[in-house]
Amino acid sequence: MMNDSGSREFAFSELARAAQEHPTVSRIVIADDDPDSLELLRLALGGPQIEICEAANGADLVDLLAESGPFDLIVTDVLMPWMEGLQVLHSARAAEIRTPVLVITGLTRPDLQTKVDRLGNAKLLHKPFGIPELRSAVANLVAGQA
Repeated sequence: MMNDSGSREFAFSELARAAQEHPTVSRIVIADDDPDSLELLRLALGGPQIEICEAANGADLVDLLAESGPFDLIVTDVLMPWMEGLQVLHSARAAEIRTPVLVITGLTRPDLQTKVDRLGNAKLLHKPFGIPELRSAVANLVAGQA
């Protein structure tokens, strides 16, 4: 039965590698006012076991958090119409929503990292970023290593 055990070990190692490459997240909400960025994020983070909800602005994100939560991960841009991503997140934290948050931005404001750090369980990712960097940030957040 060496072959069976060898093939099982191979299957387990493949499963472990897949788990590291694709974090176990079942529901993600993504907020970005740029349709191309929204699509890229959806394609990069989506999968057969992952439900993705999308918001095109801060107001839509507030509605999704209130009506469609809980989520396992929030991904939001900073600058969006109606309400900035950080404003939504401060309101969410005040409402005891402790979901991990990935904040994405093209801004280089010096105070931005401090603001994200104050949210707790959040990580800042600067645009442009690659898909491996995005997935690594998500995996670290989900694992509690923000």
